[in-house]
Amino acid sequence: MGNYLAKICFLADSHALYDDRIYWKQAVSLVKTGYEVYFILADDVNETGETAEGIKFEKILRDKFPSNLYINYLAKRIPGGLYAKMFRKAASLEADVYHIHDLKVNRIGNKLKNSSFNPKVIYDVHEPYPENILDYWEGKGILRRLRKAWSTHIRKWEKKSVTHYDLIITTEENMQERFRSYFPEKPVEIIYNYTNLSVADHSSSTENKEYDAIYTGGITKFRGAWQILEAVNLAKRKKNDIRILFLGNWFPVNLRKEMETFIKDNDLVNHVSMINAVPYSEVAEYYRKSKIGLGIFLPILTHQIILQIKIFEYMNFGLPIVGSNFGHIKKIIQRHQCGIEVDPEDPEEIAGELLNLLSDEAKYSRMSRNGIRAAMDNYRWDIMEKKLINIYQTLLSE
Repeated sequence: MGNYLAKICFLADSHALYDDRIYWKQAVSLVKTGYEVYFILADDVNETGETAEGIKFEKILRDKFPSNLYINYLAKRIPGGLYAKMFRKAASLEADVYHIHDLKVNRIGNKLKNSSFNPKVIYDVHEPYPENILDYWEGKGILRRLRKAWSTHIRKWEKKSVTHYDLIITTEENMQERFRSYFPEKPVEIIYNYTNLSVADHSSSTENKEYDAIYTGGITKFRGAWQILEAVNLAKRKKNDIRILFLGNWFPVNLRKEMETFIKDNDLVNHVSMINAVPYSEVAEYYRKSKIGLGIFLPILTHQIILQIKIFEYMNFGLPIVGSNFGHIKKIIQRHQCGIEVDPEDPEEIAGELLNLLSDEAKYSRMSRNGIRAAMDNYRWDIMEKKLINIYQTLLSE
């Protein structure tokens, strides 16, 4: 182990190497503190290496499965696939702690926990997976009718899989309460996904900004893609130079083409820009160019639970928020008076509040300053970094 405090192994099958939370916050914080950190993840290539920040990684090629439903089901049960490879590599490290970041990686969690070198195992819950199934499963016929049963199965399987783990980490209170109800005697901690982007030049001024509003992150119909477009189409009638930016990845990928068609058909080419996701270190550049942050999340079950990182990033850069009138985003807007709540399914209301903020300089500046102050005082990653390090120290001392 050399001069390291301990050896940590992160495991993920649905997150990229340079994920903002896993890599840029948790892994970098642990390395900076003196831990040796490995990251084993599924990817489209096999690759091993060490990053500039000192995180050792191994990408394992994802399994390729046939499109036929029944052959697919059988193929996934043939031994020697992705999770077997992940287990062999992870076990060979003989890490002190295995930190699991995705649901299906729990297939190997108990095998690691029962290893002869007695490691600790953490489950980091990023999503409410049972609700994801109910919200996002768009299969047809019997598959759609079975989604409730599958959601129930996943809830039970997730609970059973993590029963013997040492610690659960969640990203917000709803999931913390769920896992505490499962395991009253087990430690269940929250590590909020607060921002760690630079705050050196945030400003409450709208001068010299290229975009009137920005949306960052995964772009989907459930995250208000169509409502934002329709709102811009309405707003341009009163502000003919309004400009909105979408920055992120489109899910599904054909959504981008559908949006481009809408933009062309409604003469929005000069009003809407769409840029694919950029490296995390470059996101700040686009926040500095923008005036307002958009958080138009539709009221599905998942969005009533999760806490979106972009809210903290908007506040950090002095972008007043136009966001949904429910869940965590509503509470944060109300608590800090850093934005305006809207009905996320009402493009006319969204357009009206966008124009309201852009035309009322005093209101804009007040909400911008409130957001900056709240981000600096309450929502910085270094607050969570200290908590994360304390969690690891406590866990390893047991």
